[in-house]
Parts: sequence; C-alpha cells; structure tokens
Amino acid sequence: MSSPNKNSLLILGCLMLAACGAAPEKKNALSEQAIMRSERGAAAFVQGDYARALNEYQLALRADQALEHAAGIAVSRINLARVWREMSSPAQAHAQLDALFSPPVLPYPAASLAAAAALQARLYLESDAVEAAAYWLGQGETFCQKTCPAAGSLLLLRAQLAMQGKHFQEASKLIGEAVGLLNADQQAVELANALRLSGEVAYAQGDDVHASSSFEQALALDQKSGLPAKIRLDLLRLAEAAGHAGRKADAQNFAARAQSVSMAIDGARQAELPPAPAR
Repeated sequence: MSSPNKNSLLILGCLMLAACGAAPEKKNALSEQAIMRSERGAAAFVQGDYARALNEYQLALRADQALEHAAGIAVSRINLARVWREMSSPAQAHAQLDALFSPPVLPYPAASLAAAAALQARLYLESDAVEAAAYWLGQGETFCQKTCPAAGSLLLLRAQLAMQGKHFQEASKLIGEAVGLLNADQQAVELANALRLSGEVAYAQGDDVHASSSFEQALALDQKSGLPAKIRLDLLRLAEAAGHAGRKADAQNFAARAQSVSMAIDGARQAELPPAPAR
C-alpha cells in the first residue's frame, strides 16, 4: 500500500535555518514579501489549494532570487516541488529540485540540500525508479549526516526501499529509528507518515492488530495537524486493515468516513472557486 504522502515530510520552519543566538536581522521589503508569500503558500498547500500554493511559492522564489537569498531559494524550490508532486507532475517537481544541484551554484544550506535529495528519492521511488531513488537517498544521507531535520525522512525512505524488497524486519527497525528522531511537536506530519508506514509493514505481514493501532495513531496526529487529505488516507488504511481482519462493519464505517472527508475536501475547493462569468 503506497502512500501519496501529502504531506510530506518537510516543514518550512525547519528549513529556514538561522544562527542560534544571533541578533535578529532587520528584514528588507523583498525579504518580507518572500516570507509572506511562503506563509500564504503553506496555508494554501495544507488546504489542498495547489494552484494558489503554486502561485504564492513562485512569487516567494522570485523575491528570494532577486536578493540571491540561497536559503530562501532552496525552501521555495522544495515547496514548489512538493506542490507539483501533489498535482501529479513529477517532471516539474524534479526540475525544481534539479535546479538546486545545477549551475549557477549558490551556498545552499546542507540541511536544505538533504531535504531536496530526500524529495528527489521519494519522487523516483513513487515512479518505481529504485536505482535513482537509492542514489538520491545516498546523496541526502551525505548532506545530512544524521543530524539535520530531514534525518527521519531519509530513514523512512530507506525503510520503504527495504519494504519493497520484502525485508520487513529491517524496515521495522528503520522506522523505529526514524520515530526516535522525529519531534512530535515540530515534525508531527512526518511522525504520522512513520506510523502509517509502520502500519503498512504490519499489514503486509498479516498483523492486522498492529496495523490498525499504527493507522489510528497516524489518524490522531493528522487530525491534530488539520490535514484532510492525510486523514482520508488514514481512514482508508483503517478500512483495509479492518476488512482484512474480517471486521466488515468497521471496514464499512471507516470507508464511509473517508468518503465523507473526501466530499468535504471537494466542497471546500469548489467554495473557493470564483463565480462563473455571466453570459
């Protein structure tokens, strides 16, 4: 059971690194604009309004490019790649990430490069390009050295590769290590991803009890984070686990709840559309 992972795995605040203890710098107008656009893009992304998120992140990128603000450029390109991924446009997502590893070279933070490489690996893994995924995973691990915010995400990707090879014990071990690195407050989305993957490993091994428990924990985190698309995914996973365990009524209830969330998501998107022009 593959996860769309809407959420990803990469928090804007974790990537905008600043020197600890340094006096706050006074922001110029373009810097303020980049931050504002990034925040608007993040809000739109969570709501599933990918067209608006794309526009806001592109405006943030332009502002940072005008200043040659390397850290901001890296964040914006990663965010744009995440949006293109959700819009089922992997080629455009790869293009944004490739730009961080191609001339002209800027002094991008190592943590940002690790996050970008992790997303490259995820995109290739979703396309069943295992060798390319393994290459970018290795690149991410080199940049990260197990000390960056993307460390947990990289371990989860390594676990997915192990799971693809049916090395379930290795996958479980890696997931456990990832959970130990993830901060429940600052990285709740990725922690939910880890729990969901743990449930998928358990499901593949026929352990429906463990699978359901992991999916329920992921659901609680995604509800707290306010991520409707992830909530829908968790409910679908719970429906599958319940059905596999022979709990037909529970399976139907989880599936109905997932459908209800899906309809609410679609309704919210329609409500934000501008009215059709009069004819």
